[in-house]
Amino acid sequence: MSLKWKLWLIPVVAVLAFGILRGGALWGKEEIIDSDVHVQTVAAGEVIKVNKDSVLSLTGNVEAYQQAVISAKVSGRVEQIVVENGTAVAAGQALVRMEEKDFVNALAMNQAALKKAETNLLTNQNNFQRFEELHKQGAVSQKDFEDIEMALKIAEADAASAAAAVSNAEEALRNATISSPIGGMVANNNVKTGQILAPGVSLMSVENISSVYVVVNIEQNDITKIKKGLKAEVTVEGSQDHSFEGVVELINPVASKGARVFETKIKVENPNQDLKPGMFAKVQIKTGDSTEVLAVPQTALTTLQGMFFVFLPEDDKVKRQQVEVGQLIGDMIEVKSGLDQGQQIVITNVNKLKDQDTVKIAK
Repeated sequence: MSLKWKLWLIPVVAVLAFGILRGGALWGKEEIIDSDVHVQTVAAGEVIKVNKDSVLSLTGNVEAYQQAVISAKVSGRVEQIVVENGTAVAAGQALVRMEEKDFVNALAMNQAALKKAETNLLTNQNNFQRFEELHKQGAVSQKDFEDIEMALKIAEADAASAAAAVSNAEEALRNATISSPIGGMVANNNVKTGQILAPGVSLMSVENISSVYVVVNIEQNDITKIKKGLKAEVTVEGSQDHSFEGVVELINPVASKGARVFETKIKVENPNQDLKPGMFAKVQIKTGDSTEVLAVPQTALTTLQGMFFVFLPEDDKVKRQQVEVGQLIGDMIEVKSGLDQGQQIVITNVNKLKDQDTVKIAK
């Protein structure tokens, strides 16, 4: 071979050699990738039976055990506001005072009118007695006697009317001070000094929350399970670590026309006033004896598109299994379908697993 051809072959051979070496390196890397299988270490448990109380889980709202809507009975101008929101008051305690001058003057005028009417009545009574004796003796005509008798009746009516007017004026004066009909806490106070009050307009409320009602709505299918005296457990947001015991006290026997549910009130003692009207509450009403149900730890569950799944160990892999869940029971959750008692399940790292993943079960 000539020198020219030898020189031409050198770069060709070099390129081929580089390609072979590069290809071998790539092939070697691919083999490493294929052999690099990640094995997840997990813990396993089993499906067990636990005791489940027969309970009805509901949501509701807290209401005061007693509530009084405060309004004025008479018109008048506010002179003094005695309380503010959150003030504790006793039954009969003053809340708002109106200016009394007009009420005092009205009472004085009516008292004067009553005295005048009583004087007129006394005069007519004396006249009647005198004319009655004369009429018996025939010294007074029947017509004159009847006129005197009528005047007496009118005087009696005037005196009664004047007495009623005084009573009303005294009542109006008393009502110039607005008092609480019950003991409790003042809420929703919207009164201002100098405001002209009109009868019947809500000014504030007084809420007795030494006990409270938790109001829930019972579906038609469940109403036969609810009876007065059943015990209930109540929790509110921010108080999950402390539950409150309650008792079903009031059940509306008629369903609401709109939602077709039965309003039910659960009485809860509230000595520390931790529960306040308007709070959202979760309620569990115990409706019967406990029963045994299948359950798994909450850590065994994973979710996908609103469905619940567990992973079942099979040799060195896991199988994803859909389940239907029920009530929470401590750190366990009821399984209504999809599993059998004693079946092995993965209870750790479930959110990192996929169906048919290779796993190693921790001892």
